[in-house]
Amino acid sequence: MKSHFKENIVKNLFIVVLGLLALPYFSSSLSVIQVDQLGNFLLILSILLVTVCFANFAFTYEKAKLNTPVGRLLAHAATFIFMLLIFLMLESMCVAVYIIYPSLYQIVVGFSALLYLGIALYDFWDFLRAEQ
Repeated sequence: MKSHFKENIVKNLFIVVLGLLALPYFSSSLSVIQVDQLGNFLLILSILLVTVCFANFAFTYEKAKLNTPVGRLLAHAATFIFMLLIFLMLESMCVAVYIIYPSLYQIVVGFSALLYLGIALYDFWDFLRAEQ
């Protein structure tokens, strides 16, 4: 069980590292878009974010075959993709908000950090629940 838990920790740390490495790309890409077009980007992003959050919460480790390496790998791969997408979308949303509404940036970063923290904690809770 401990090694499985370590796998989940590594997965979550890898998501954060990849997300932070993507920040300069989002900053440079979004800064060249016209400000009035970023509102449309935020709308599309919010729809995609809701979709990936639904997919993430619809998945449960309880239905995965965690006792087999392939089952565990598939479960980690699915949650990795969902959580990485959530992290990247929240990050790009924060960058867009910084460009459009700089006074709201800190609030949006705080909300995004809490949302992602909740999603990561849910991932650990769901994993531990399935391991018992």
